[in-house]
Amino acid sequence: MNTLRRIRLVYLRSMGGAFRLYSGKDQKKDSAGQKAKPPEKPAETAKGKGEAAGAGAGADDSANKANKVTMIIGEGVGPEMMSAVQEVICAVKAPIEWDILEQYMAPDSKDVSAEVIASLRATKVGIKGPVDSRHWQRQIRKQFAQFAYVSLCSHIEGLDSVFGDFDIVIIRDQMEGDYSGIEHLVVPGVSQTIKVSTTAGAARVSEFVFNYAKQHNRKKITVAHKANIMRLTDGNFLEAMRAEAEKHVDNIGFEERYLDTCVVNLLMRPDKCDVMVSSSMYGDVLRVIAGGMMGVPGICPGYSVSSLGTVFESRTKACHALAGKDQANPTGSLLCAALMLRHLKMDKQGDAVECAVRKVYRDTDIRTPDTGGKAKCSEFVKAVCDCMEKDE
Repeated sequence: MNTLRRIRLVYLRSMGGAFRLYSGKDQKKDSAGQKAKPPEKPAETAKGKGEAAGAGAGADDSANKANKVTMIIGEGVGPEMMSAVQEVICAVKAPIEWDILEQYMAPDSKDVSAEVIASLRATKVGIKGPVDSRHWQRQIRKQFAQFAYVSLCSHIEGLDSVFGDFDIVIIRDQMEGDYSGIEHLVVPGVSQTIKVSTTAGAARVSEFVFNYAKQHNRKKITVAHKANIMRLTDGNFLEAMRAEAEKHVDNIGFEERYLDTCVVNLLMRPDKCDVMVSSSMYGDVLRVIAGGMMGVPGICPGYSVSSLGTVFESRTKACHALAGKDQANPTGSLLCAALMLRHLKMDKQGDAVECAVRKVYRDTDIRTPDTGGKAKCSEFVKAVCDCMEKDE
């Protein structure tokens, strides 16, 4: 394949952690026999690289300086999820100052509220609970030019899964492809969706994916496509990936696979998958499958990428039937919070939160109902906080 490429990315002060997701496939093992891998954090967008480099020397200072973060409560189980985030981050003592927004929709429509827009523009970092409205989700993506979404899916020891040990990053376009949101009625009984793929948009995603792989020591990128059918749109996305791959041919492997082949490989040989990338709808399918492979839907952490800021969420459903019953699983939100705080350069607290969440699954039988247990959401959160307290 490389040869072919040569021819042709409340208001509260708290203490927070971020998710140490695993990168690199050939690392030494730690004392517990698990692969010891360096932590991953959100890759910088093109506009943010200079700022990140300048901020590196002050990483120690950022662990002590209060960072203001936007929290969008969301709906359904959202308040419980965000309460869990506040409690765990408070327990690990990282300096976070929350701008908490309970009203996320505009008063006279389903658009994103002006308060959410203003807060995210000011803080440039946010975490959100579930919001079911597709219109609202499209609005926030467009308002903040969230061109890509990154999902970090890895096996959690102690959580039942038939797929063994795996560590997969899935990156998908959010602005173009089938999710462009352009559709209309041609004539009664005939409707049409317009799939959009621009050269600039495809190149932006491609550059981000390869920069991400380079920063996190990922060795292989697989692009999922159907360019054999959609020769212009998927073909354009594929050509952008090929062009970017040419710049990294000596240190990052690259392969092209049809979407159906990618799904089969994901299910049959997940340990061989590294970074997978695709346009919007294909990537959403891969994300849901890989997240479910962790043992239960909704616990795979992730974040939306934009030069205007980063918003963390696990893309879980609002689950209105569970709202207020203290039965929701907070794992995804806690891992998102951990990943967020690593983004804020609070690496020590990040290790504490990640280790505590994983330790609850590995060393205890505390499980919420969706994972076969009887524990309440609040009991799971308390167990995580107790683990961090014991390890201090």
